[in-house]
Amino acid sequence: MLSQQLTGALLRDPVAVQSSDLETIRALPNPPLTNLAPEDIYVRRCRLACDAIDSRGGRFRREDMPRLLEMVQGAPVLIGHDKRSLGVARFFGGEVEQRGEVRWIVPKFYFPRAHSGSEDLKVMIDSGVYTEASIAFLYEKPTCSICGEDLRSCPHWPGRSYDNRTCHFWYDGIQRVTEGSLVYRGAAPGTGFELLEDESHADERTPQQDATAKTLRLKRGGRVYLASLRPLK
Repeated sequence: MLSQQLTGALLRDPVAVQSSDLETIRALPNPPLTNLAPEDIYVRRCRLACDAIDSRGGRFRREDMPRLLEMVQGAPVLIGHDKRSLGVARFFGGEVEQRGEVRWIVPKFYFPRAHSGSEDLKVMIDSGVYTEASIAFLYEKPTCSICGEDLRSCPHWPGRSYDNRTCHFWYDGIQRVTEGSLVYRGAAPGTGFELLEDESHADERTPQQDATAKTLRLKRGGRVYLASLRPLK
């Protein structure tokens, strides 16, 4: 009979959720009813919207980006803008970030590990199968970039050129963000998902192991543990 001995402490997969994340989540409107711990949730980042011209010919004003991020706080994450279903995650925190010539809102979102579909959602995001996002919002006026009038009543059309200027329109008077979605193609170029910074360095936090040892992953109670596996001498 072959036998092997497990040695060393069992370690949970590195969790990048910080106490500040939990504090921000608790401060959301309609906060969680339970006192969440870092090991209760997954957290990812989302490049949700930017100030570049989108596929509809619309564009956020750069000065509106901080307010847009503020409106995202607590909004649900849906699948494909399907408002007939409830959210799979929830936005919180994040930053307005300058990346090249484009300014982004990059909120975080969290989802509970205990949910039956959470592992599938995590795997599909982290493996790069789910890659793009889209924001749903309400606004008052599409302002024409050519004449400054309401696009609905002016003679200009988004995408057409007028005196060597390509027309687009501004999303003016933003009132509310209703949700953000995982989609097959986002309207804004470059949307997507990111690991938290600490998670991207997870391998650096893995303890050094003996060259003859193998890593064993154990799952118990919804949590994954790592152990060092060595043959008996």
